[in-house]
Amino acid sequence: MRRPLVLWATAISSALLAYRFYRLPAPLGNDVQLGAAVDPDKAEGPHQHRRRKCDEHAKWVAKMVALHNATLVLTVDRKGCANFTNLQKAIDAVPDHSSSRTLITLDAGVYAEKVVVWSNKTGVTLQGRGNLASVVAWNDTANSTTGGGTFASATLSVLADGFAAHNVSVQNTARPASPGEAGGQAVALRVAGDKAAFHLCGFYGAQDTLLDERGRHLFRGCVVEGSIDFIFGDARSLYLGCTISSVANAGEDGASEVTGSVTAHGRASAAERTGFAFVRCSVVGTGRVWLGRAWGPYATVVFARCHFDDVVAPGGWNDWNEPGRQQTAFFAEYDCTGPGAANVTRRVPYAKQLDQREAAPFMDLSYIDGDQWGLPPMLGGVAVASADVI
Repeated sequence: MRRPLVLWATAISSALLAYRFYRLPAPLGNDVQLGAAVDPDKAEGPHQHRRRKCDEHAKWVAKMVALHNATLVLTVDRKGCANFTNLQKAIDAVPDHSSSRTLITLDAGVYAEKVVVWSNKTGVTLQGRGNLASVVAWNDTANSTTGGGTFASATLSVLADGFAAHNVSVQNTARPASPGEAGGQAVALRVAGDKAAFHLCGFYGAQDTLLDERGRHLFRGCVVEGSIDFIFGDARSLYLGCTISSVANAGEDGASEVTGSVTAHGRASAAERTGFAFVRCSVVGTGRVWLGRAWGPYATVVFARCHFDDVVAPGGWNDWNEPGRQQTAFFAEYDCTGPGAANVTRRVPYAKQLDQREAAPFMDLSYIDGDQWGLPPMLGGVAVASADVI
């Protein structure tokens, strides 16, 4: 259930007094274009049209300020109403190694740029207008980057601790790689900072869409779309109420051929405390996919109370063609439903079906030590035992 939001009449006015806004000195220069395109169907002149748009933008920003516990606000849009028209420039303006939070508002539009939140830009909250409304998009692949490979192909790289994003879409629009094609990996999001949270966001690509590299992360009510190993890395992450959408092609021999994989977890040793936990998520889409492949010998992936469409292969899991990993990988399911979970007796023998006691440690914020940082301020104090708060 959603917690009732604050009353805007008082919250916005108090927020505007309490928060400090970043403003560039006039003139704004090349970064913000003052001229906005005029809708020919509107009777108002260009100045009135732009003012109306900017007034609406200001009201939305004020509303976001009231929701987030930030001491500095930076604004980004395409209409000339904000501090920046470029997201990377806004991130570059965040104070280095700040102990307080910076809110960056990203108005609706497609921002065609490659963005890095460097490790010194701590405590950033990125707030968009909605998944598929505020879009960051680029088209690098492992082949197109200069010596960087798959990791460097990311559209958005989050290397700083304490990052949060709300209602934003991140896309890698590169052409999907053909089967067996080398260098076609194309990451949308790379997250390597600790204590990162993503709320109601979307991540779209094909092979290697989401590089959940390292650290503790929360994905709440998000959409992740891809085909091959499209959630991969060695992080300790909790996915609550997410839609996991396969865009894998159907195999040549029909529905029986597996053509993709949801996860590829890279845990390398028993000493690591990493793994992916999916709670009340849905696995849907096209093709036929494994729930996970053992990229690392101790790969750890759990699906609890999830819904599986028939896109999930009957065997469920794959050992990366390394039979020894069957003894060390931890692939498990608990109380899952749908056509893809209808006959668990067909799962590979090393997959586990957990009971409630065994599944419980993977099913709430304590799995990622996220009680203090996982929930956004507007949901602060709400106990999250599963994916109910989305």
